[in-house]
Amino acid sequence: MEIKNISIPIDIIIELLKKLDEEVKQEIFEKVFLEEDTTPLTMEEKYEIEKAEKELKNGESVPWPFGK
Repeated sequence: MEIKNISIPIDIIIELLKKLDEEVKQEIFEKVFLEEDTTPLTMEEKYEIEKAEKELKNGESVPWPFGK
């Protein structure tokens, strides 16, 4: 499938998204914004993941402000 780029004002996109069901919004998000990365993790990335897992286990993680 050929990939094409188009320019659309952000205001129009926001208004269209407001009218869609959550399921449709999720599908659009996954197709547009998610990118699969299959490259192996670097040593730094592995360290950061291990560090984050320890923080989570010890209750040191900070919750995201989303959904408030």
